[in-house]
Amino acid sequence: MSHQVRLRLLPSARCFFDEPVQVKVSGLRSRQVVTMRARSSDEKGVEFSSSATFMADGNGEIDLNRDPSLSMSYVGVEPMGLLRSLKADTAHKYFYKEKVFEPFVVNFSVYEGNGRMLAKATNERLLIGHGVSRVPVEEGNVHGVLFTPPGDGPFPAVLDLSTLNSEKRACLLANKGFVVLSVTVISDNPAKVKHINLDPFEEAVRFLHRLPKVMSCVQLVK
Repeated sequence: MSHQVRLRLLPSARCFFDEPVQVKVSGLRSRQVVTMRARSSDEKGVEFSSSATFMADGNGEIDLNRDPSLSMSYVGVEPMGLLRSLKADTAHKYFYKEKVFEPFVVNFSVYEGNGRMLAKATNERLLIGHGVSRVPVEEGNVHGVLFTPPGDGPFPAVLDLSTLNSEKRACLLANKGFVVLSVTVISDNPAKVKHINLDPFEEAVRFLHRLPKVMSCVQLVK
Protein backbone atom coordinates (compact mmCIF):
# COMPACT_ATOMS: atom_id res chain seq x y z
CA MET A 1 0.00 0.00 0.00
CA SER A 2 1.43 3.38 -1.02
CA HIS A 3 2.33 5.91 1.66
CA GLN A 4 1.82 8.82 -0.76
CA VAL A 5 -1.74 8.13 -1.89
CA ARG A 6 -4.45 9.17 0.54
CA LEU A 7 -8.15 8.20 0.60
CA ARG A 8 -10.33 10.51 2.68
CA LEU A 9 -14.00 10.37 3.76
CA LEU A 10 -15.31 13.85 4.55
CA PRO A 11 -16.41 15.50 6.76
CA SER A 12 -15.85 12.36 8.85
CA ALA A 13 -15.41 8.63 8.37
CA ARG A 14 -18.15 8.14 10.97
CA CYS A 15 -21.65 9.36 10.09
CA PHE A 16 -25.33 8.44 10.19
CA PHE A 17 -26.70 5.80 7.81
CA ASP A 18 -28.61 8.41 5.78
CA GLU A 19 -25.81 10.99 5.57
CA PRO A 20 -23.53 11.38 2.53
CA VAL A 21 -19.75 11.28 2.69
CA GLN A 22 -17.42 12.98 0.25
CA VAL A 23 -14.89 10.48 -1.10
CA LYS A 24 -11.58 12.04 -2.16
CA VAL A 25 -8.24 10.60 -3.28
CA SER A 26 -4.99 12.55 -3.46
CA GLY A 27 -1.35 11.75 -4.20
CA LEU A 28 -1.94 10.00 -7.54
CA ARG A 29 -0.02 10.70 -10.74
CA SER A 30 -1.48 13.25 -13.12
CA ARG A 31 -4.29 11.62 -15.18
CA GLN A 32 -3.69 8.26 -13.52
CA VAL A 33 -6.55 5.75 -13.96
CA VAL A 34 -7.38 3.75 -10.83
CA THR A 35 -10.10 1.45 -9.57
CA MET A 36 -12.02 2.31 -6.42
CA ARG A 37 -13.87 -0.41 -4.52
CA ALA A 38 -16.37 -0.59 -1.68
CA ARG A 39 -16.97 -3.74 0.34
CA SER A 40 -19.25 -4.64 3.22
CA SER A 41 -20.98 -7.66 4.76
CA ASP A 42 -24.35 -8.02 6.42
CA GLU A 43 -25.27 -9.79 9.66
CA LYS A 44 -25.70 -13.11 7.85
CA GLY A 45 -22.17 -12.92 6.48
CA VAL A 46 -23.21 -12.12 2.91
CA GLU A 47 -20.53 -10.06 1.15
CA PHE A 48 -21.49 -6.96 -0.86
CA SER A 49 -19.20 -5.07 -3.22
CA SER A 50 -19.01 -2.39 -5.89
CA SER A 51 -16.26 -0.88 -8.01
CA ALA A 52 -15.64 1.99 -10.39
CA THR A 53 -12.76 3.36 -12.46
CA PHE A 54 -11.69 6.99 -12.27
CA MET A 55 -9.09 9.22 -13.90
CA ALA A 56 -7.25 11.65 -11.63
CA ASP A 57 -7.07 15.32 -12.58
CA GLY A 58 -3.86 17.16 -13.40
CA ASN A 59 -3.05 17.41 -9.69
CA GLY A 60 -3.42 13.66 -9.14
CA GLU A 61 -6.72 14.04 -7.27
CA ILE A 62 -10.13 12.38 -7.54
CA ASP A 63 -13.32 13.77 -5.98
CA LEU A 64 -16.46 11.64 -6.34
CA ASN A 65 -18.58 14.78 -5.96
CA ARG A 66 -17.03 16.03 -9.21
CA ASP A 67 -15.45 13.21 -11.18
CA PRO A 68 -17.35 10.57 -13.20
CA SER A 69 -16.94 6.85 -12.96
CA LEU A 70 -15.74 5.60 -16.33
CA SER A 71 -16.91 1.97 -16.01
CA MET A 72 -17.86 -0.99 -13.78
CA SER A 73 -20.72 -0.78 -11.21
CA TYR A 74 -21.97 2.61 -12.41
CA VAL A 75 -21.05 5.29 -14.93
CA GLY A 76 -21.15 9.06 -14.49
CA VAL A 77 -20.98 11.46 -11.56
CA GLU A 78 -22.63 10.01 -8.43
CA PRO A 79 -21.09 11.16 -5.14
CA MET A 80 -22.47 8.08 -3.35
CA GLY A 81 -22.32 5.77 -6.34
CA LEU A 82 -20.08 3.17 -4.71
CA LEU A 83 -22.55 2.85 -1.83
CA ARG A 84 -25.67 2.93 -4.00
CA SER A 85 -24.35 0.21 -6.30
CA LEU A 86 -23.27 -2.24 -3.59
CA LYS A 87 -24.44 -5.67 -4.72
CA ALA A 88 -24.28 -9.09 -3.11
CA ASP A 89 -21.48 -11.31 -4.37
CA THR A 90 -23.95 -14.21 -4.13
CA ALA A 91 -26.99 -14.09 -6.41
CA HIS A 92 -30.49 -13.48 -4.98
CA LYS A 93 -29.25 -12.20 -1.61
CA TYR A 94 -30.52 -9.02 0.05
CA PHE A 95 -28.84 -6.88 2.67
CA TYR A 96 -29.84 -7.93 6.19
CA LYS A 97 -29.36 -5.43 9.01
CA GLU A 98 -31.20 -5.92 12.32
CA LYS A 99 -28.75 -4.85 15.07
CA VAL A 100 -29.38 -1.13 15.22
CA PHE A 101 -26.70 -0.45 17.83
CA GLU A 102 -23.96 -1.73 15.53
CA PRO A 103 -22.87 0.50 12.61
CA PHE A 104 -23.02 -0.46 8.97
CA VAL A 105 -19.32 -0.68 8.04
CA VAL A 106 -18.09 -0.05 4.49
CA ASN A 107 -14.45 -0.46 3.47
CA PHE A 108 -13.28 1.78 0.62
CA SER A 109 -10.03 1.13 -1.24
CA VAL A 110 -8.06 2.35 -4.27
CA TYR A 111 -6.11 0.09 -6.64
CA GLU A 112 -3.81 0.77 -9.54
CA GLY A 113 -3.91 -1.22 -12.78
CA ASN A 114 -1.70 -4.07 -11.59
CA GLY A 115 -4.03 -4.75 -8.65
CA ARG A 116 -1.82 -3.20 -5.97
CA MET A 117 -3.73 -1.42 -3.21
CA LEU A 118 -2.77 2.25 -2.92
CA ALA A 119 -4.96 3.43 -0.04
CA LYS A 120 -7.97 2.46 2.06
CA ALA A 121 -10.47 3.95 4.52
CA THR A 122 -13.37 2.64 6.60
CA ASN A 123 -16.79 4.32 6.80
CA GLU A 124 -18.92 3.60 9.90
CA ARG A 125 -22.55 4.44 9.20
CA LEU A 126 -24.57 4.70 12.42
CA LEU A 127 -28.25 3.82 12.66
CA ILE A 128 -29.19 5.07 16.13
CA GLY A 129 -28.08 8.40 17.55
CA HIS A 130 -26.77 9.23 21.01
CA GLY A 131 -29.57 9.37 23.57
CA VAL A 132 -32.22 7.70 21.40
CA SER A 133 -33.95 4.94 23.37
CA ARG A 134 -35.19 1.63 21.96
CA VAL A 135 -37.91 -0.16 23.95
CA PRO A 136 -39.85 -3.28 22.84
CA VAL A 137 -43.62 -2.84 23.19
CA GLU A 138 -46.06 -5.65 24.04
CA GLU A 139 -49.37 -4.06 25.06
CA GLY A 140 -52.67 -5.61 24.06
CA ASN A 141 -52.56 -6.13 20.30
CA VAL A 142 -49.64 -3.71 19.90
CA HIS A 143 -46.38 -5.55 19.19
CA GLY A 144 -43.44 -3.46 18.05
CA VAL A 145 -40.45 -1.39 19.05
CA LEU A 146 -40.63 2.20 20.32
CA PHE A 147 -37.85 4.68 19.53
CA THR A 148 -37.76 7.95 21.50
CA PRO A 149 -35.36 10.86 20.94
CA PRO A 150 -33.58 12.43 23.93
CA GLY A 151 -35.29 15.33 25.68
CA ASP A 152 -38.66 16.11 27.22
CA GLY A 153 -40.59 16.82 24.02
CA PRO A 154 -43.33 16.97 23.06
CA PHE A 155 -42.28 15.30 19.80
CA PRO A 156 -44.21 14.47 16.62
CA ALA A 157 -44.92 10.76 16.40
CA VAL A 158 -44.81 8.27 13.55
CA LEU A 159 -46.33 4.80 13.27
CA ASP A 160 -43.90 2.99 10.97
CA LEU A 161 -45.46 -0.02 9.24
CA SER A 162 -43.12 -2.35 7.39
CA THR A 163 -43.49 -5.66 5.56
CA LEU A 164 -39.99 -6.61 6.75
CA ASN A 165 -38.55 -6.94 10.23
CA SER A 166 -36.39 -3.82 9.87
CA GLU A 167 -35.86 -0.93 12.28
CA LYS A 168 -33.53 1.18 10.10
CA ARG A 169 -36.16 3.74 9.08
CA ALA A 170 -37.51 4.07 12.63
CA CYS A 171 -34.01 4.75 13.99
CA LEU A 172 -33.29 7.42 11.42
CA LEU A 173 -36.59 9.20 12.11
CA ALA A 174 -35.95 9.11 15.86
CA ASN A 175 -32.53 10.67 15.24
CA LYS A 176 -34.36 13.62 13.69
CA GLY A 177 -36.69 14.18 16.63
CA PHE A 178 -39.64 11.84 16.08
CA VAL A 179 -41.13 9.31 18.47
CA VAL A 180 -41.47 6.21 16.29
CA LEU A 181 -43.36 2.98 16.89
CA SER A 182 -42.10 0.38 14.44
CA VAL A 183 -44.60 -2.41 13.72
CA THR A 184 -44.07 -5.31 11.31
CA VAL A 185 -47.16 -5.76 9.17
CA ILE A 186 -46.12 -9.01 7.48
CA SER A 187 -43.43 -11.31 8.86
CA ASP A 188 -44.16 -14.18 6.45
CA ASN A 189 -43.93 -14.28 2.65
CA PRO A 190 -46.09 -11.31 1.47
CA ALA A 191 -47.35 -13.39 -1.46
CA LYS A 192 -49.09 -15.73 0.98
CA VAL A 193 -51.01 -12.96 2.78
CA LYS A 194 -54.62 -12.55 1.63
CA HIS A 195 -56.03 -10.40 4.44
CA ILE A 196 -54.63 -7.90 6.94
CA ASN A 197 -56.56 -6.89 10.05
CA LEU A 198 -56.14 -3.13 10.58
CA ASP A 199 -57.50 -3.03 14.14
CA PRO A 200 -54.09 -3.54 15.80
CA PHE A 201 -52.70 -0.54 13.91
CA GLU A 202 -55.53 1.70 15.11
CA GLU A 203 -54.70 0.49 18.61
CA ALA A 204 -51.05 1.36 17.96
CA VAL A 205 -52.05 4.93 17.05
CA ARG A 206 -53.99 5.25 20.29
CA PHE A 207 -50.95 3.91 22.16
CA LEU A 208 -48.81 6.67 20.66
CA HIS A 209 -51.38 9.33 21.58
CA ARG A 210 -51.17 8.28 25.22
CA LEU A 211 -47.43 8.79 25.48
CA PRO A 212 -46.57 11.95 27.47
CA LYS A 213 -43.77 12.97 25.07
CA VAL A 214 -45.97 12.82 21.96
CA MET A 215 -47.74 15.74 20.25
CA SER A 216 -51.40 15.40 19.42
CA CYS A 217 -50.85 14.60 15.71
CA VAL A 218 -49.62 11.13 14.73
CA GLN A 219 -48.36 10.41 11.21
CA LEU A 220 -48.74 6.99 9.59
CA VAL A 221 -45.82 5.86 7.38
CA LYS A 222 -46.03 2.78 5.14
